Amino acid sequence: MMEEESTREPVPVNEHELLRAATNALSSDFPNPERLGCPEASTLKAIAGRRLTFSEIDDLVDHIATCSPCFTAYSIYRKDHCFGRNVKRFAAGSVLAILIAASYLGFKALSPTVRAPVTVAEVAPLTAVLDFQNTTPERSVEASAPGPRNIPHLSRSLLNLQVRLPLGTEDGLYSLQFRDSSGAVEAETTGKAGWDGSAETLPARIDLRTIDPGPYKLAVRKGASSWRQYSLFID
Repeated sequence: MMEEESTREPVPVNEHELLRAATNALSSDFPNPERLGCPEASTLKAIAGRRLTFSEIDDLVDHIATCSPCFTAYSIYRKDHCFGRNVKRFAAGSVLAILIAASYLGFKALSPTVRAPVTVAEVAPLTAVLDFQNTTPERSVEASAPGPRNIPHLSRSLLNLQVRLPLGTEDGLYSLQFRDSSGAVEAETTGKAGWDGSAETLPARIDLRTIDPGPYKLAVRKGASSWRQYSLFID
């Protein structure tokens, strides 16, 4: 004799179960080691601290829901915020976390057989050398002067850069920015310069796949010193 179908109503998943399920899955499902498209830490802290409205961060919810580092950081900031303020009703203060978790679970439900987007770690970077040893840099406070006639070219790829800086450049940690003709920063990274036996070389990884081709300035500076710019062209 067949068993009668159960008529019990499904028990709704409470908030803590939803967040725990999403958190456990997010820790490994969507690695993003190069933090592509990630908001600044200050933005995540502002979201966790409820200093931004939902309308201001609507476009970030899906990213956080499919980026393990961002969700992990958000969770830590949220716990710190709640602990610091001694929140009495955590459920009422976790609406955004539920939205992120629901967005993640919805994404998984709609595309159960689709892999997460290919991450930078899964793409083999190309090696590119920028030789500025005999180039006079221009400081950012100076008027932009025409670049040299034969400026270096880079491809729009994930790159392992080897930037050869002018003689006399100091060792240390440097910031690098790729700026378009209007001065807007289109990509940025950091690297540690050192003498390699023939030149002061600054190695750095940079992803240029999403920027438009055209003339750019590579802006470089150590610490809080002035930016020094070099002309280049991205194909």
